[in-house]
Amino acid sequence: MQTAKSDLKPDLSPIATEIPRGLIYTSALTCGVLAALALQIYLNRAGFDLVGLWGNVFSAKALQLRTAGPWWATAGLAFLVSGATAAALSRLPLPWRRFRLLRWLAGAVIVGVLADVGHMAAAPEGVSAGANVAATLGALSLAALMALFGAYFTVRR
Repeated sequence: MQTAKSDLKPDLSPIATEIPRGLIYTSALTCGVLAALALQIYLNRAGFDLVGLWGNVFSAKALQLRTAGPWWATAGLAFLVSGATAAALSRLPLPWRRFRLLRWLAGAVIVGVLADVGHMAAAPEGVSAGANVAATLGALSLAALMALFGAYFTVRR
């Protein structure tokens, strides 16, 4: 008895595999926190440092939105970026052969943006190192919490 030639060839068609939830949450959390960190560096360069603005929070003249704005911006950006990352990872099955060029372009843009942000990073003047570290860790903790919420709400169940 002869077998057909198609029976002898291995099946090389791409099989859609699902990514584990832990990996989705970890990737989304990392992307959200890195985006918040990049925004924090950019806002610090633009004059919205997290520590220096808190001196004006109890002043009657200063706008409190200027004080709370960078905190809301970092938390909001972490929420949005992690939500978009979690939505993409949970809804698009592997392998991503169709999006190969798009992934390379997105990777090149991300590397360029992070290189530009890295050149802008500098310690703020007139602020103690301890206060700067405490404010940065507080902002990144808030960003991590919001990134986790963004990932949780957008993961496909």
